Amino acid sequence: MASLSPSPVPDPDLAPPVPESVRPGAPSPSSSAPSPPKGADLSRVPPESRPAVRRLHAQVERAAAALERLQQENERLRRRLQALEQRPALRPDTTTLVLDDEPQDLRARISSFIDTIDTFLSDEAPAPSS
Repeated sequence: MASLSPSPVPDPDLAPPVPESVRPGAPSPSSSAPSPPKGADLSRVPPESRPAVRRLHAQVERAAAALERLQQENERLRRRLQALEQRPALRPDTTTLVLDDEPQDLRARISSFIDTIDTFLSDEAPAPSS
């Protein structure tokens, strides 16, 4: 019976998109007293707690922006992985060699390597004994 191995690619539906309600409109500069959320009524929050609520809201906005960036990066990586999976698979028992040089340039370089190795080996060879 064949065993099913887990897919190396996560299911794209596992992470739903960020709801519009939590996406920040535009990144606001950090300050000691961030503005309250749009449409938020902080009048029911005790005055001594309002700065903390504002800071918390700013942190939530930054987290939502970071989440959006990460989701975009995940989507970019997902597309990249899909493109890589479209390539033909290489067999693990073979070596793939890609040469960007012109054949005559490559031939000259290889000949130079061979000459260098021959010179090295001839210098190492013991003198014939008579």
